[in-house]
Amino acid sequence: MNRRTLLAVPSLAAGLTTGYPVWSWDRWREITAARRPDLTTRQTGSPFLTSLVDLPWPERRRVIFRTLQQFLGKPPGARPPLEARVIESVKAAGYTRKKLVYQTEPGEFVPAYLLVPDGLRGKTPAVICPHQTTQDGMREPAGLAGNPRLFMAHELARRGYVTFTYDALCFGERHQPATGHYGESIAFYRRCPEWSVMGKMAWDLSRAIDFLQTLDFVDQHKIASIGHSHGGYTTWFSMALEPRLACGVSSCGFDTFRYDGNAYRWSHATALVPRLGFYLSSRYISLKSFAGMPDSETVQIPFDLHEVLALAAPRPLFLAVSDDDQVFPNAGWSARRSLACLEPLYGKLGAADKIESYYFLGGHGFPPESARRCYGWLDRWLRG
Repeated sequence: MNRRTLLAVPSLAAGLTTGYPVWSWDRWREITAARRPDLTTRQTGSPFLTSLVDLPWPERRRVIFRTLQQFLGKPPGARPPLEARVIESVKAAGYTRKKLVYQTEPGEFVPAYLLVPDGLRGKTPAVICPHQTTQDGMREPAGLAGNPRLFMAHELARRGYVTFTYDALCFGERHQPATGHYGESIAFYRRCPEWSVMGKMAWDLSRAIDFLQTLDFVDQHKIASIGHSHGGYTTWFSMALEPRLACGVSSCGFDTFRYDGNAYRWSHATALVPRLGFYLSSRYISLKSFAGMPDSETVQIPFDLHEVLALAAPRPLFLAVSDDDQVFPNAGWSARRSLACLEPLYGKLGAADKIESYYFLGGHGFPPESARRCYGWLDRWLRG
């Protein structure tokens, strides 16, 4: 099955005796009986990011998409009625904030905030704002809790955009404190053993687009997504899977497997893409020390994240990247090497002006200059 015998990696559940669900890769394997994907691509075995223009783009795109599906899994075939209902409506400075729930899968209703600017005239662009890794969840982008610099839905509503934010699985109102880190993913994988939490998060964002397209004051062709950290990679994974997203912005949410050094953060430190856990070999990688630690098995992963970004092409895509990001310590190098692959592709597709990046020193944050550039990118492509 494996190219080499993979060594056991300590799980997050080690030493925990609470009896409550806690994420661990070993439990996922018990639940799903999953095996390492039997898949070889041009990226397999290479320590470098492969070219995106070595084949005609439609063919290259199909290969990338099929490979990604092997890891993210496939969503449900049917979309149930949204059955959205507003729970409360509050007047804020410059907009009205509506709390609602919408149905993403049969019987599953996700809590969300819709921010509607005052005095709308005609069809208005909308921006989805997935939250970062915080149990404040959607309350942070909505301006109700957390870091004021990350009040993205609030700030963009004040700039005249319709904005939407929701609690991701395992966060906010979709998290029970007793379950522990990503604990809700255990029940998810029992129900959907062939899917992934990352795929589910992109699905919930896609259902948010379904909801926004029911609103007569939203321009259906100008719906974008912006997020920081967890919200950043939710944005670009969703751009890869959801063609209705017109524009994407990621802040401190991008790295690559090969320059990050391993895939532990995606399979063990989180429950996002557990099939990547088959590509770990070092006994020394753990929750306390995984960021930037090289692992030789990483080169066998049959895709890398610059290819996921490429699935957004030729739509506008902006990366704000910190060169001293303590969460993604090699993010600056990853992004630069990825952009070196993406820019020829965008140029080949006649969209050279639709891919851009901004690098800064400021930790894992969203400083004012980064915010100015990110919001300006949205203005350029949603209002220009």
